Amino acid sequence: MDFTSDPPALEKIHKMKQRVRWQDTSIVERSIDQTRLVIDDGFSDRRDSGFSFLVIGDTGSGAHPDCHPQRRVAELVLQHRDRSRFLLHTGDVVYQVGSSEYYPRNFIEPYREFLVGGDRPERLSCDRLLFNFPFLPVLGNHDYYNLPRLLGFWPK
Repeated sequence: MDFTSDPPALEKIHKMKQRVRWQDTSIVERSIDQTRLVIDDGFSDRRDSGFSFLVIGDTGSGAHPDCHPQRRVAELVLQHRDRSRFLLHTGDVVYQVGSSEYYPRNFIEPYREFLVGGDRPERLSCDRLLFNFPFLPVLGNHDYYNLPRLLGFWPK
């Protein structure tokens, strides 16, 4: 039996635009071009022409009794942070559903070193995160479902 369903594409686009604040009044008033990315990361004044960045995705996971896969990914990424210009996360930081109660354990806690205030992750809220490193998260389909916790245990 299918208790959840994927919303229609237009509804997904509408919800994603709300979450990324696409063409939001506060962005338009500041003449911010949302189609252009400029990162002032301190690398531009270096003479070497090397360019590297990190890409991760589908790092979300359910409960594991003896390890935390998200944290293991974050620890590996941290080893390369100083040599990289930015990190692109291609989505799906939580499974099965993107309800806000899953973000502290599945995103804030594992990636705390990338967050301002990450030394006290329990004080951070998933809707007010500020990164201390260019960390570019992209919404995956599991990141924006907003279902009650109980439905997250049922398979789709």
